[in-house]
Amino acid sequence: MADRDFLGPEWLLTTKEAVWLYHEVALPFRRTCGIVDVHTHLSLQQICENRSLVNIWKAEVVDERYGNRDHYLLQLAAKFPPFSHDLAYDPALSDFEKWMALGRVFPYLEGNHVHQWLHLDLRRVFGLEECLGPDTAEHIFRVTEEALQREEMLPQELLRRMGGRLFCTTDDPADDLVHHRIAKKMIPDIIFLPTFRPDAYCNIFDEKWKENVERLCALTGEDTTLRGLVEALRKRHAYFASLGARASDHGLLEPFGLEVEEKRAEEIFIRAYERGERFAPRSPEVRDFISYMMHRFCEMNREHRMVTQIHYGVLRNANDYLYTRWGSDTGGDVTLDGIQVVENLRPLLSRFFSGKSKDESHLVLYAMNHECLHVNIALERAFPRVHTGFPWWFNDAPHLIEQALLEVANSSLLASMGGPVADGRKILSEGSRFEVFDRMICRVVGKLLAEGQISRQGAVFLVESLMYRNSVRIFGLEEMLSQ
Repeated sequence: MADRDFLGPEWLLTTKEAVWLYHEVALPFRRTCGIVDVHTHLSLQQICENRSLVNIWKAEVVDERYGNRDHYLLQLAAKFPPFSHDLAYDPALSDFEKWMALGRVFPYLEGNHVHQWLHLDLRRVFGLEECLGPDTAEHIFRVTEEALQREEMLPQELLRRMGGRLFCTTDDPADDLVHHRIAKKMIPDIIFLPTFRPDAYCNIFDEKWKENVERLCALTGEDTTLRGLVEALRKRHAYFASLGARASDHGLLEPFGLEVEEKRAEEIFIRAYERGERFAPRSPEVRDFISYMMHRFCEMNREHRMVTQIHYGVLRNANDYLYTRWGSDTGGDVTLDGIQVVENLRPLLSRFFSGKSKDESHLVLYAMNHECLHVNIALERAFPRVHTGFPWWFNDAPHLIEQALLEVANSSLLASMGGPVADGRKILSEGSRFEVFDRMICRVVGKLLAEGQISRQGAVFLVESLMYRNSVRIFGLEEMLSQ
């Protein structure tokens, strides 16, 4: 039986002003502007191949064909037997059996936004209003399995139905980006842009770092030296820019950006590459090497007028068992405490984002530890080309989105904030994620309007800015989207 209030028309909208903004402003505007998502992990190969999503388990939870894993859902459901990570990845079990196990524990997820997201997908994509549970799991599996075979449920058509207009993927510098070339010809009505993600060549604490360096240098014909590595990355960065890339993305433990001399960086490179020394993730060597590399990346971004995105404050693969057994992106990451933001980042900001030159590009800062949000906002005020990023990953629950937007409104400018990003791997969820973002934007702006803090005209402007215009302006997408 459907619950009329659950995910109803006024879901998340807590004032009459928010209701008005969402239904009379946001919904028509979204239909016009479409979805622009500047940070995703969508598989462009999957989109180009345009094959059926097969069934609801593969569409929503795990599809190893394309590396799609909803680690949000997995880590929460795994707290309740019989569900577990081992069950989710067991090749001896069918997708139906795994979905039924998920159905038995899913009611326990009530109250968390992951529970809401999945049901939003079921409602908006399939028209199903039942809640997933032990009594409904089989029905939901059968109905969605049949629906997913229809042509309008293929990946490209799903993105069109959701209003998809531009998506930035996240790509290794060594990637040939062949699917970006294919997509440009095959799917001309949706723009797909690569994003330069060079973490694998900076993380000298990672056991695969040396292998990664050798692979990239061999690809570009460069020597395996510090200068060779930088030149290899510079060549690949230029290649990404030639295919329309508008940003680099950097996942850092701490936002390292100190001034480090080449001699010091070269010494660390030799110790790690030639002598095989291992460094702890928060060691001075890691701090200095990544700082040196971040200055090089910002130089590259300045040359090609690309945005620098830094999301920081996450310790990857903290759960050794999950990483050893199933690899990365399985839900074993945790937010980091004791982060030094200002001291580490100030030299980078002073050099590249101070506002002293019209040739400077932009920096969007995402704090994965919510406690660092106020630091980002203070830096945004001090450095004109710095922007606080929209909450995501550990911070995309409704109440954290609300806190973040209100803090930006009170301490800086909503009209300068980075726009929403889904950070998603699931095609099925792009529309749902952006509906949540739109509703939360209207909730916060509606609150300000209800309290008399902004005008009605200002409320409309802020809603449209946060939904779309901020991302377009910061990432320089005007010309692409006008074609």
